[in-house]
Amino acid sequence: MSSSSSQTLTASRVQLDKAPAEYLVIADDGPAVDDVREGRTPERRVRYVERRAVDPVERQLQWDELEGDCLDAEGTVRLLALTAVSHGHAAHVARREFAAFNAAVRMGDEIDRHLERGERGWLAIRIADGSSDGELYDDCEDAVAAQAHPEACTVFPISPLCPWTPRMCAEHLEFMTHLQN
Repeated sequence: MSSSSSQTLTASRVQLDKAPAEYLVIADDGPAVDDVREGRTPERRVRYVERRAVDPVERQLQWDELEGDCLDAEGTVRLLALTAVSHGHAAHVARREFAAFNAAVRMGDEIDRHLERGERGWLAIRIADGSSDGELYDDCEDAVAAQAHPEACTVFPISPLCPWTPRMCAEHLEFMTHLQN
């Protein structure tokens, strides 16, 4: 075989377009020991990424094998199916979804903490992680002025008459993230 035909063969196997495909991701959602000790926000650790097979029989075998690996690992390791354009993109999507979920939960917990006491006022939430300074303010201007980085926060009124659902928190943080970019 000539070197030019060998180069052609190699080039034909490389996927040059970045079309979306399904990827299987093994992720560990358990807190790392260092994160717990230092009080950091938990992050999803991506352990493995593989493009999902096209053939239905191969797909099932592939899923069963990776799911078995997750079960053998025990604990917080799980198998995810995500749509992405590359292995790296699939890992990024897995981490981003986990961070967004945790931020929405944290935001909801912060709102609920104030609403359980029947409080009303203005709350400042950090868009990146859903955390707060823990204070409730009399008006929007006070809430914004009290933030070290107001551009990284969302400020809104809360009242026992208008509770927030987890979905509302997730959608609000996603919307505010898009406004920042």
